[in-house]
Amino acid sequence: MRSLSIVGSLILALPWAAYGQSASSWSTADPGFRTVHITSSRTGLWVCGVGEGIASSEDGQHWQIKHHVDGGALLLGIGFTSDTFGYAFGTGGTVVTTTDSGATWSSKKFGAETILQASFADPTHGIVRTRTTLAYLNGDGVLHPVQASADVLQHFPYTMSLTSITPEKMGILLSQGQASEAGFLTTVDGGKTWSFYDPPSTGIASFLEVGGSYWASGHEVVDKDKPGGGHGVALAMSSSDGREWRHTTNDIHMCQAQTCGACTASGCLASDSLVVNFYGDKTTYLPIPKGALTSKWASVGLHVCSIGTVLSCTTASDIKDLPAAGGPLPAEQIPPPLNAKPSPPSVLTCVLCGITPIFVDDKLEGRISVPISFTVATDGTVESVDVKDISSPGLEKKIHDQIAQWLFEPPVQNGKPLRISTNSTLNITVMRSQ
Repeated sequence: MRSLSIVGSLILALPWAAYGQSASSWSTADPGFRTVHITSSRTGLWVCGVGEGIASSEDGQHWQIKHHVDGGALLLGIGFTSDTFGYAFGTGGTVVTTTDSGATWSSKKFGAETILQASFADPTHGIVRTRTTLAYLNGDGVLHPVQASADVLQHFPYTMSLTSITPEKMGILLSQGQASEAGFLTTVDGGKTWSFYDPPSTGIASFLEVGGSYWASGHEVVDKDKPGGGHGVALAMSSSDGREWRHTTNDIHMCQAQTCGACTASGCLASDSLVVNFYGDKTTYLPIPKGALTSKWASVGLHVCSIGTVLSCTTASDIKDLPAAGGPLPAEQIPPPLNAKPSPPSVLTCVLCGITPIFVDDKLEGRISVPISFTVATDGTVESVDVKDISSPGLEKKIHDQIAQWLFEPPVQNGKPLRISTNSTLNITVMRSQ
């Protein structure tokens, strides 16, 4: 048994979100491998994960494996830039791409560092974030460091999201941290020059490409010159270049209670049970059954899937009336800051090991130390968890489900895959629910 000091490498946007809960209207799906990330394209839903696994489904229930390599990389993200081009990325510098709508996939390496975030416009142009580097590809097959002001990267060290529209237009949402000031670092010439724009009086929650434009959502403070110092309102805006932005005229008042976030091309989460889509001519709404929705979600039509401790799918309701607001948004996860100190050498290296900074429980409150033990499989996923000395079953489950989603570099010792059991102590803050 090894002892491990856990340092949270993620930021969790909302501390009271629950993970991996079950509900009768959600069903567990099995694409044939442990899933880590999900997206959608015109042809359906797509997931990636263990063993370079990539699978697709039209309805969330029937899955077909499109790519898999025994002992292959752990894929951490997947996306589609067009109807034909898609990509996935993960450990060991692995990038897997398709140019035929996902029918076939090819793999290549960009260095040896795990790729934590990436966005590609085509197979040879895009942005890549590793633990130590923020770089771009300009077509020559070499990663080039993003040439941004050192002051900008020091002041805004968190890479919230990466977005590529074309080989020339690429952007990065940089932030000071959780629920903090953020701005857009963009290029219009394929990475030769970069420009930073910090929109005043705003908090940006999501940044992505939809329909050939950048879209951002969050909140902004208005009427600051009036008595009381102004007030916050929901924000949704778009840009063709990341420098000049236009506020949407669509109805976004359902984002008002809490900022719309965890956005995909299908819309943004306004709560734990509602998707708001303001990208088109008018705003549309998609209510989702409560229970299993996380920030890793995707939809095609009324088919919705989400990844927590397992891959869960459901069928949403097609509505005409405005739905009621739901509960708190699911928590989002991001990599550590660019200026984070390297971890000490270890057989077990964390890739994504976040823990909610504040839990809400109906029995416990205060600062609590929680002994835990867990086992990391040879593929880098957590296969078993034991949470000890917690008198609240609800809180125990929340902690268990978060640890079960942790990801590590596939452990290797003396060149051989290794399965590791370890123990640690989590120090968490618990608030009593009202």
